[in-house]
Parts: sequence; C-alpha cells; structure tokens
Amino acid sequence: MADYAIRISGLSGGYDDNRIFNDLFLTIPQGGFMAIAGPNGAGKSTLLKHLIKELKSPDKSVFIMENDINSMRQREIAKLISFQSQYNPKGDEFTVREAVALGRFTYGDVSSSDQKVRQALEITGISHLADKYITRISGGEFQLAMLARTICQDTGILALDEPVNNLDPRHQKMLLTLLSKLATEGKTIICVLHDLNAILWNCTKCILLDKGSVFAYGETKSVLTTENIKAVYGIDAEIIEHKGKSTIIY
Repeated sequence: MADYAIRISGLSGGYDDNRIFNDLFLTIPQGGFMAIAGPNGAGKSTLLKHLIKELKSPDKSVFIMENDINSMRQREIAKLISFQSQYNPKGDEFTVREAVALGRFTYGDVSSSDQKVRQALEITGISHLADKYITRISGGEFQLAMLARTICQDTGILALDEPVNNLDPRHQKMLLTLLSKLATEGKTIICVLHDLNAILWNCTKCILLDKGSVFAYGETKSVLTTENIKAVYGIDAEIIEHKGKSTIIY
C-alpha cells in the first residue's frame, strides 16, 4: 500500500497558452485535511485539474496511490479520487437524489435507491431534500448536495475547488466541519480555500502556492505566518490568540 495519497514529481503544465507549473515537486500524505491556498493565478485550481487528468501531465509526473495517472483510464482515476468543481451549474431538473446518484456513474450504477446514495445524503444531512429538484434548493443546500455526490463516489481522496464560495457563515461552518470529520475518519481531503482563517481553524496542513511554485508547505500554523502572508499576498497581517484560538487580522 502506498505511503502517500498524491505524489507530484517534476510536473510542468497548465493550459496550452499559459504554462503555470515548471518542474513542480510535492507529496501529499494519506489522511488529513489539507488546504491549497495562494493568490489568484497561483495555480490552485490548475493543480487539482492535473490530479484528475483534466489537464494533461507529462508521464511519471503525477501519481495517485503509486499509479501514474497517464497509465490509467479516466474511470480508474475516478475510483481513487473524486473532484468537486467550483463551477456546478444546476442544469436539468434532477432531484437531489438523482444528482447525488451521479457519483456512482464511474461504477456503472446510477440507481437512486443505491445504499451509497442514501449514506451520502445522511452524512451531509440532506436526506430531507432527496426528492426536491436541484434547481429549487438554496445555494448552501446545493453545495451540500454536490459534496454528497462527491462522497457517493466513494474514493479515498476528495479534491474540492472552493466549495464554500458564496455560502453564508452557517453553511460554510457546516461544510468545513463535515470535511474535517471525513478527514478524521481516514479520508484525504484536498481543498482549495481563499479564507485564511477558515484554513487556520479547520485544516491540518496547508500548501501555499505562489506563481506556480510551492512557497510553503506543512502544518497550517507554520505555513500561514505573517511573513508568508506578506510575501505571497503583499499585505500586512497580524495573528492574535484568543481563548486558545489563532485568528489572522489584515
């Protein structure tokens, strides 16, 4: 069994007209809640797209559980890592149950009565929404439904691209608490987040990207320092402690 979830070895890539990474090296261990942070254009979403083979990577540069993704079919990759995009149009008139069931597509099973679907709805606390149309629920409920679909895919690694964007504080806390719980249960959570305090309060580790390179990587408190924030974001910050909790003020 691999001693890592993701290993990146000399990744050079990005989009055809915009190379983001040049010889990137990174190893992500199994388990835990890891944030990917950095300014706009740093390569956060691009990195996730390389992990799921949405963007082409050179051979032997991206490995999932010891598997070179270029030697794998898309369905095989989807059994190891599930991806929640920041862009999830509500689209057709699916019910929440049917939308969540799409997470079983890679297994050839999209039955709305599947046990995995029921479990995903229960884990995210939206069983009561199962028969509602996806277009007729709130933004926060929709994000939970998308997370339920990701959970339903039943992979060891969950990669999420800005899942709390545009959510109110209650739904943000609900979703991040759920991700933390999944991490304690053994899942590897890799999540692009912009809110530095949300990262500090919820994530065990952090990757801080800047201009397509890893600027800092490690335990969250050792990464999100005032010096690193100044260097990467160009802003002055202060970290205060109150009742045993660190908070970044900028």
